[in-house]
Amino acid sequence: MQISELMEIVMKAGEIMLTSGAEIYRVEETIVRICNSYHVQSESFVLPTGIFVSARDENGCMQTAFKRIRLRTYDLNRIDRVNAFSRGLGENLPDYETAAKALYDIENGGRHALSLRLLAAAAGSFVFAVLFNGTFYDGIAAAVIGTVIYLLGEILSRKGFFPFFELFAAGMAAGFLSLAAVKIFPVLNEYRIIIGSVILLLPGMAITNGIKDALYGDLVSSFTRLGEAFMVAVALAAGGEG
Repeated sequence: MQISELMEIVMKAGEIMLTSGAEIYRVEETIVRICNSYHVQSESFVLPTGIFVSARDENGCMQTAFKRIRLRTYDLNRIDRVNAFSRGLGENLPDYETAAKALYDIENGGRHALSLRLLAAAAGSFVFAVLFNGTFYDGIAAAVIGTVIYLLGEILSRKGFFPFFELFAAGMAAGFLSLAAVKIFPVLNEYRIIIGSVILLLPGMAITNGIKDALYGDLVSSFTRLGEAFMVAVALAAGGEG
């Protein structure tokens, strides 16, 4: 495999992992591991918004590449598959076409059906509402509102709205629908309904990854992730207050 082709492979692997919510150290480790498998010396520097890779082959040929990352979601399945791909490289190394197809399949692997994701959102909202001392009926209300919020997020995302507006709209919808539910059914507790319906949107993974990045010495990435988590919480709170 030519070094230019190898650079395309490692950049794509890094992009998939970073856009799926992987930790910085894991992305860098995966890039270096793939290059080492092909007997190419490399250095990688990864930020939440970009990937830098420099590689030198056995003939001393050096090449550097940069990839700007704009979209970041969370998909642990894709992270695991790329990690397995990099660790599965053995003596029978795949050629460029085979490796590129494997990463393409990982990147474009189908998500779960929307109906299943809505069901998961409803179940999660119900469980969290009850977990925070809500009644069974609070859980039912939270499940319905959580489903509506998730569907609203899907619609806004497909329309191209930026993520913080989606979160603001989700917070506003949660507050409005919870108040409306309490007006119709006074036995409900609006606070527990709101908690159950929006807790799935809270940036738990961003906070966890920010702390892990700090422990691994990636301070810039750590502050970036923690700042992003803070902005997510602010957007949700602002929407709920609105």
